[in-house]
Amino acid sequence: MEDALQAVECEARIRMCLDDASIANIVMRALQPDNEPLPSGMELSARMSGCEVVFEIRSRRPIISLLATLDDILVSTMLVLRAVQSFG
Repeated sequence: MEDALQAVECEARIRMCLDDASIANIVMRALQPDNEPLPSGMELSARMSGCEVVFEIRSRRPIISLLATLDDILVSTMLVLRAVQSFG
């Protein structure tokens, strides 16, 4: 567990291919407020192209911080998609 607390330089990319561009836009807009402010040593960019949303995360923090950020993005996206499904 101590290794997970040491700062390391790492990066990750999440690429989501959604059903259509309007859903991709909803996901981008819903998650935008979560992107700021970021902890020091963490960079996050998000972009949308058609029905695809891409999040890129760069971290100079403990790996557990990167994993928590990835988890936050995925959980938040699932919640947004469930809400979109509920409203049809």
